[in-house]
Amino acid sequence: VVIGSAENKAKFLLVSGPNMGGKSTLLRQTCVTVILAQIGCYVPAESCTLSPVDRIFTRVGANDRIMQGQSTFMVELQETGNILKHATSRSLVILDELGRGTSTFDGTAIAFSVIKYLLTKTGCMTLFSTHYHKLLDEFKEDPRVAMYHMACRVEKEAVTFLYKFTKGVCKNSYGMNCASLAGLPGPVVQRAKAMARHFQECLDIAHGKDKTQFVAKILGSLKSKDLNMLKQLKDAASSF
Repeated sequence: VVIGSAENKAKFLLVSGPNMGGKSTLLRQTCVTVILAQIGCYVPAESCTLSPVDRIFTRVGANDRIMQGQSTFMVELQETGNILKHATSRSLVILDELGRGTSTFDGTAIAFSVIKYLLTKTGCMTLFSTHYHKLLDEFKEDPRVAMYHMACRVEKEAVTFLYKFTKGVCKNSYGMNCASLAGLPGPVVQRAKAMARHFQECLDIAHGKDKTQFVAKILGSLKSKDLNMLKQLKDAASSF
């Protein structure tokens, strides 16, 4: 992990990668390593060079406070608010999948705003893991943000975790692979894959992509009299 140095001048690392690929472990491990180094202990690394930090802030995991009437998402935002109020330019911050406790659009918007605040107001060293790939697109040209991911190898539909922290973006979260590993029935996973493709096509149309392919599907469905496909295309178009 390299933050704010000659090798990587950016102090903000946006971390992507597959489900179960090791993102959360890496974030936690970084914090533990810094604590060990600052109290003079040996660290689990071949080498370690760091500037001392004043505080370490974490927003990881998912838990609620039922007896206090606080939902999982409320707890998540309270912990994030504490970070935004008290972190300084000398702090180390880790945020693990901020925004997952609400709708995709609300979660992405909140995560985007928090990233902007940390970049412009706080300037702290940050590792921010996410499955919101829109965030990767938004900040890929920002020199203050470095893109890293947990590497994996994909062969057909098999995903092998390499547990290597590598520069660049992982464009897929491979959630269906995780669903299969968790033991979800095959028909459920296959149905989910079909819906994922459908959602992606809808998003591509909404953003002006693949219009030619969309029209070709309509013409092909008319020619083959595939009423089911026509209905799906109609639903995709009407949603926008």
